[in-house]
Amino acid sequence: MFDKEKFSKILIEIKKQYSDNTTYLANAVDMGRSYLSKYINKRMPAPPTPKILEKIAGASNGVTTYDELMQVCDYLDSNVSSKEILARNICRNYENEIDKLHINNLDKNYIFDILINQNETDASISNQLSNFIQYNYGTNENTKILFDILTNIDQQIKNIITPSNMGIPLYSISKYPMCKISYFPLFEYSNNGNYIAVKAISDKMLPLLGLNDIAVIHTHESLIDGQTVLILIDNSFYDIAKIVSDGDVCKLYYSNSKYEEFELKRIKVIGEVVLCQNTSAFKKKGGD
Repeated sequence: MFDKEKFSKILIEIKKQYSDNTTYLANAVDMGRSYLSKYINKRMPAPPTPKILEKIAGASNGVTTYDELMQVCDYLDSNVSSKEILARNICRNYENEIDKLHINNLDKNYIFDILINQNETDASISNQLSNFIQYNYGTNENTKILFDILTNIDQQIKNIITPSNMGIPLYSISKYPMCKISYFPLFEYSNNGNYIAVKAISDKMLPLLGLNDIAVIHTHESLIDGQTVLILIDNSFYDIAKIVSDGDVCKLYYSNSKYEEFELKRIKVIGEVVLCQNTSAFKKKGGD
């Protein structure tokens, strides 16, 4: 049963991460403000979709997880993993396209089961699908389109179930210590332990980074003048800023605010910002 009480409490805790502003949180999770308010006030009888829950978990800054939300909303039981739920959602995203190709429901469900129940060492999915489609529907324009769709689904599911394809760890930096909340799909760096991703917790660094934009960090402790870095201040909170040295004083420059001076002994460099994913583009630092 959908636990409206617990779901409301979780949303209230998440909202505190957004200065108790319902509009900010609604924008972050791609939900209408009025709908979000109804969930907070326990006036919605049915839970949001798993896709929305995934966004809420990602925007929660470590307050909750996707698995917890799926449990609270009665989507997930002890026999179903969150990976399976995500795989089913991927299949559902393409269901309308497949239905247009006149594939009967029994065959469609059989194909989805093959895709959803694969494991990370199963390399034969493509051949299984190809053989099944050709045997039951022949080779024609529709089956070529179908196979392309299923190949796309298969790759997306493999990105979920294969650890090496999950990308680099994504952290919330709203609290100390950092809390890992997900993975950021930057696969070219996924086998290099020197890269992490974090969610920006303010708009101080606009236009480079806004609230909840993603910063990719190359972790090292070097303090180099002019770098935009992730830092730990007073061993209590994290921030992203540009370092500008002035004698024995370290100034942290926020492009959307002002200089703030901190003594060098009060900060620890976690790493340099090398890539940003903001609402307008995925670009290298300092790009157009």
